[in-house]
Amino acid sequence: MKSNRVQAFSDGIFTILITILVLEFRLPDYKAGNLASAVLAQWPILFAYVLTFTYIGILWLFHHDLFGHIEKTNAKLNIINLFSIFLTTLLNYSMSLLADSIVSKNEVDMRFSFTIYSGVAMSISASYFLLYSYLEKNRTLLSDKNYAAYFMSIRRFPVISMAIYGVDFVVSMLSVPFGLAFLLLGIVFHGFAYWKTARRESIKY
Repeated sequence: MKSNRVQAFSDGIFTILITILVLEFRLPDYKAGNLASAVLAQWPILFAYVLTFTYIGILWLFHHDLFGHIEKTNAKLNIINLFSIFLTTLLNYSMSLLADSIVSKNEVDMRFSFTIYSGVAMSISASYFLLYSYLEKNRTLLSDKNYAAYFMSIRRFPVISMAIYGVDFVVSMLSVPFGLAFLLLGIVFHGFAYWKTARRESIKY
């Protein structure tokens, strides 16, 4: 199968995911003259939306660049990619849990929602590690076999992000503030990793 068909399907899923995120916004119930305060009270939804939109956006950038180096796919690669996309779709539900728990201000619920979000994020990072590792070992799928070394060099990034989210998973059970800090660290690291990856991508292996 040509890689452009898989990429088009994957891009469509990413587009739908990002579109669905904004559907979490609803007009708040308010009394006349109190619209501003009612909208401000929705900040947890906005926070979760911005966080998740940024995360999915970075994942799409990684995925888009990844398939830019793939000439053809096979059954195993398609399955790994489909599994990665499935995990990414879970971010919408994770975002809803995160926003609702912050609104409730219940610490037990917030710890649970943070662990769910970090668990999903850790799984997504693991799927990208599998993608990079598989492509490094199956060079015939690449448009340029020399890019195998490129995938070998960048697969440390999902390993690092798995470690960050793994720590977040544990820490979130104990402390909401520290859980939030590690969650934000993970998203920031993804941005840094993409910046580094995009720079290395221009190097001819």
